Amino acid sequence: MNRYVQSFDKVWEEIFFVSINNKTTCLLCGYQPSVVKKYVLHRHYNIKHSNEYSTKYMGQEKHDLIQGLKLVYQEGSIYDIEGCSSSSDTTSSIKALTASYAISNLIGKHSKPFTEGKFVKECIVAAVQSFGDLLTLQEAASIPLSAKAVKSRINDIALCLEEKLKSLLQSCSFFSLCFDESTDNRHMSQLSIFVRIVQNDFSYVEELLDFVPLHKTTTGVDIFKAVNQTLEKFDTDFSRCSAIVTDGAKAMTGSKIGFVGQIKQRDLKFPIIHCIIHQEALCGKVVKLCSAMQTVTKIINMIKGGHKFLSHRKFQQFLEEHNAVYTDVPLYCDVRWLSAGKCLETFFTIRKEIFLFLQDNFDVKYDEFKSFFQDLDSVCELALLTDLTNHLNNLNLKLQKTDQTISQLVSHIDSFKRKLKLFKNQIENNIFHFYPSCQIIFEEHGTNCNFQKHLFLIESLINQFDKRFKDFDILRKDLILFENPLTAQIEEQSPDLQIELCDLQCDLSLKNRSEKGVNFFKILNASDYPSLRNCGLRIFSMFGSTYLCECSFSKMKLIKNDKRSSLSDASLSSLMRITSFKISVDVPSLVESCKRPRKSN
Repeated sequence: MNRYVQSFDKVWEEIFFVSINNKTTCLLCGYQPSVVKKYVLHRHYNIKHSNEYSTKYMGQEKHDLIQGLKLVYQEGSIYDIEGCSSSSDTTSSIKALTASYAISNLIGKHSKPFTEGKFVKECIVAAVQSFGDLLTLQEAASIPLSAKAVKSRINDIALCLEEKLKSLLQSCSFFSLCFDESTDNRHMSQLSIFVRIVQNDFSYVEELLDFVPLHKTTTGVDIFKAVNQTLEKFDTDFSRCSAIVTDGAKAMTGSKIGFVGQIKQRDLKFPIIHCIIHQEALCGKVVKLCSAMQTVTKIINMIKGGHKFLSHRKFQQFLEEHNAVYTDVPLYCDVRWLSAGKCLETFFTIRKEIFLFLQDNFDVKYDEFKSFFQDLDSVCELALLTDLTNHLNNLNLKLQKTDQTISQLVSHIDSFKRKLKLFKNQIENNIFHFYPSCQIIFEEHGTNCNFQKHLFLIESLINQFDKRFKDFDILRKDLILFENPLTAQIEEQSPDLQIELCDLQCDLSLKNRSEKGVNFFKILNASDYPSLRNCGLRIFSMFGSTYLCECSFSKMKLIKNDKRSSLSDASLSSLMRITSFKISVDVPSLVESCKRPRKSN
């Protein structure tokens, strides 16, 4: 116990603080300070209670009040500032604790993860709210939650969301699509189709349009048919489609039987864009194919790859014994965008510990990798590769951020292109402002480091970024116009916009406005600038990546688990729609529709 409250000292009694059950407690409000210090207790009393109790109670009267409050607390009752009994809080707390144990017991019995507790709590809250904050045991038992009932409710909710999406599509100015095809662990293919819908007031939604199973082939023709049928289901077509974003696979880009070929055959006029995140990942592959990356991958696989559980456990124990910064190193997976950077950063940080571990446990392989750890050129290449992949990871994370327009995504790429030239100049002059790993090696070995020998890594990245993103370069004039029409070159824009641009750039009421991008187009008068406003709506409606599709496949893996081996296509589509939708569900309208008599066929 703190030395300040070893007994009911008069100093503490005067400010109504005593020690109860080894906890320093304010007798007036029950406050228990986390740090028991003299100034903390005095500050609490002066702020909360001084005005009322300093003059109201004096001498023996104050002493009697304190003794009475002590007795009340020692009996276990909780009193408020006026001294009135309130045992309901204690009873409620006991009931909550009892319910927590009962629910935890059920979670354990049914082998559910610990995180299910939060989900169960949300279910309880939703049920109590539905019954008007009063729920009896009999009413709780009467809630229909059989598998058949839940399936029916899920389908009803999905249909309700589908109707909302249909009405948004019918009233929108423009929409764009992004879709991607993926195969699950049962070798079944699904096409995830997302839509970005923009209304005339520039309000927008990004939602899952449909989740289509592809049971047979997955050619471009099959994908086009699936997309076209989905649009027909929502009573729309490609006429208001501003762009389509794909993952750039052969089935998508094929000029004859690919999706692009099907679009050209029907003379549909809108850009088909290769996902900007996929293109960035492909650029990064050039760096990851260097010898340093291959050697790092071999070493990690030798330690923990496959079924090498014993060597992996020894490795983890070895790192703990040597107080290493990391206690393990992650595997590199080519399809995971950020794994290379995390793998290299960890490997570089604990490279000395890894070298010692190989020396102690892999005598045969030690000689093979000895030169990699001891040769300065190899270490310099590893350091430069680590820093470059971290820069690529930072770019990838910027591209993954939600609620970004296509012009913002392109700005991230343009910025990185300039940074690459800056990175190259710094390496040529042995400056390491943006190379923390290279800085470490330079401090250890000084001028013996020759990073210029590995400039080909940066040059290959520069070449890749210059070659790719051609589909975004085609849109560059539109994107420049969208970001700032007041400074756009009028002669470079399409003829239908040039007259309005002349009026716009000479409009004194708009010339000094600070708004940019979509916020500027929102203030344009539709009657004065109809074509410009329409152009702004079209650009604003464009997707720039298929990131939403990647997220949906992660959710699909959680839905299609071993306990759902017989999940139907319709149920899977309904579950994917509900788990991906951001629009709220109108539960009262669903209940009203259930009350209405069903129409007989």
